[in-house]
This record gives sequence, structure tokens and C-alpha cells, in this order.
Amino acid sequence: MYKINKEDMQVIVNGASFLASGGGGGVSSANDVIDNIVSFAKEVKVVDVNEVSSADALLVVCGVGAPDAPNLNFKNSPAYGLQDLQSITGKKFHYVLPIEVGAMNSMIPLLACAKLGIPFIDADGAGRSVPQMSMCTYALKGFDTKDTLVVSEENDQYPLHPDNAVEMEAQVREVVSTKLQDAGTVATWPMQGANIKSAEALVPGSLKLAHRVGIAMASTQPLDAVISTIKDFYKSHRIVMRNAKVTGATNKVEDGFDIGTVTLQDTNHPSVTAKIYFVNESLLTTIDNNGQPTEFLMGPDMICCMGTNGEAMTNSEICSQYSAGKAVNISLVWIEAREEIRKPSIFFMYQKLLAEKFGTIDYLVNYTFYK
Repeated sequence: MYKINKEDMQVIVNGASFLASGGGGGVSSANDVIDNIVSFAKEVKVVDVNEVSSADALLVVCGVGAPDAPNLNFKNSPAYGLQDLQSITGKKFHYVLPIEVGAMNSMIPLLACAKLGIPFIDADGAGRSVPQMSMCTYALKGFDTKDTLVVSEENDQYPLHPDNAVEMEAQVREVVSTKLQDAGTVATWPMQGANIKSAEALVPGSLKLAHRVGIAMASTQPLDAVISTIKDFYKSHRIVMRNAKVTGATNKVEDGFDIGTVTLQDTNHPSVTAKIYFVNESLLTTIDNNGQPTEFLMGPDMICCMGTNGEAMTNSEICSQYSAGKAVNISLVWIEAREEIRKPSIFFMYQKLLAEKFGTIDYLVNYTFYK
């Protein structure tokens, strides 16, 4: 067991913003969450997976919604979610688990931990951020979703009883988009320590990794330092563009998601351009050379960005800075997803979400190779 304080959390937010594959919530909003965390406790306890006993009760607590949702606010709802689900199930939860690595969802569970004095488990369900709750290890393992609760900051409660994670995702999005102004807290997947000790149940050590990546981003050679930091955690990676100029960006809030595109030009190779399609997280990047298709990159593999100076730069930051008329230059990195989620079923989920939000993408019709 160890403890993290405000300074640690700020470093983790920056590192998690890179690992989030373009999503995971805005960095500014995450720093507001940190202020709320330390208003409850100056430090939060963190445990490794091997410190959890098989009989301990665990709960996943997360924020769901659009990073650019109006009135985005998380303070009391994570603790409400845990306490209310304890009342509903009659269970006492000993630990809190995050669903993913991301600026917001690495912090939101810590609100419940800080307010209630419950340790946070250094692990997550993806080793990255995911657009839908059904795209994580807890869903792949079929962990029970029957007791799921969506709560607001005012403790408005919306109990759900989905049969599986796909149903849960649909029901949660319906509540969040129609009742909660596109953002809310979800408490779900009540489980025991024995569940997370099964093969590929989660990705261990992701909080420590986010901290190390955050330190690397603040170094004098941020991109090279980050690559050195991640190389032993993920199987493979590649720098796609070391310095890319953002030449276009669109974004809209719809159905509890930020949906849009980012267009890039490689400043070192101006004939090379790219287009990122995102639904919170980056789902797809198409790459052209002299206007001709060369390759595309697709989730669950990670399409990660940061400022060329190491600044945290999710799709939310890119779009807001571009719309403000600022010059935006980023580094673009492809990272092979962790084996725990790099499954055919998850690739099909990304493809399905792309089709739902963007329709037919001609590039994918005319090109049959992806990295």
C-alpha cells in the first residue's frame, strides 16, 4: 500500500491524458476533480492487485459522458454511488476500481476513496480509455452487471438491472443523455477479489504507469521519454508523426459523447496527412501521402497524442485550442492495445461505433490494410 497526494494526482492526470487515446475527459476538468478530492482527504491510499484478498468486495466507480458536457461537475456523486449501491446490495465494499486510464476516470473513483476512506486499486479495465463500458475487461469476462446505479451530484438515483455490459452501456447512456445533461457517475460491477485474480480480468499497474508517463511528459525530450517509459508495458508502438500541425477540428456533444474529427499535416513530411475520427476516444486514424491512402489505425489499439512540448492534449484540448484560433502542434503515437482487450470482438465494437456515428467511411471501403 502507498499513498498519493495532490502533486501525484496532477502528474497522473497528465500521464493518463496521453494513455487515454484521445479521450478520458479533459485535463482542466480533471484538475478541478483533484481539488475536490483533496477537500475530503490530503492523501488517498492505493493498493496493488496482489494486496486484495479473494473475499474482499470491490466496486467499479466511473464517470460517463461527454468531456465537453455543460455543467460538468464531479464531487459527491462517486461516494453517493458507492454508498447507495451498498444499501441496495447489502454489501460493504472494501476497494474501488477504475474502469479505465484517463484524466477524469483515473480521478473520479478517487473521490469516493477520499470521502469514504476506501483504498483505490492500482489497475483498470483496459490500459487505456474506452468509448463504451462494454469495451473493457470486466465486460469481456462477463462480470455481473445486474446491480448498476447512475447518480447525479444531487444524489438523484437511477438503478439499472442490465443482463450484460452491452445492455448496461445503452441504458447508462440513455440516462446520462436524457436526465443528467450528458455526464453522470456510475457504480457497477460489484465483485469479489477472486474475480480480478482470474486471467485477463484487468490491467494491473496502470496508475503507476500514468504517473511515470506524466513525469516523462515534463522532461526536456518529452516524446522520447514517454516512449521509453511505455515500451515495457505495451507490446508494440510507433511514432506516427513526431510533429503534426492541426489543420482542422470539429466537435459536437451528442448522446453523451463528444463526436468529431481532427485533421493533421506532418510538418516534417508535408505530403503526409492524417484524419482522426473520435467518439470521446480516437476510434480511427486514416493516413494519406499526396492524397493517396497509405494505412489506417483503429481501436482498440491506441491513437495517442500530446503537445510537441509535452503538454497534455486530448481530443477535447485539441478542439478547444483550435477553435480558439491557437496554433496546435502535437505528436501522434500508435500503441498496440494490451492483450487483455485486443480481441476480435472489441475491434468489431469499434467498427460498429464508427459506422453508427460517422456512417460509411470511403477510406475503409477502398483500403483493406490496417496496422
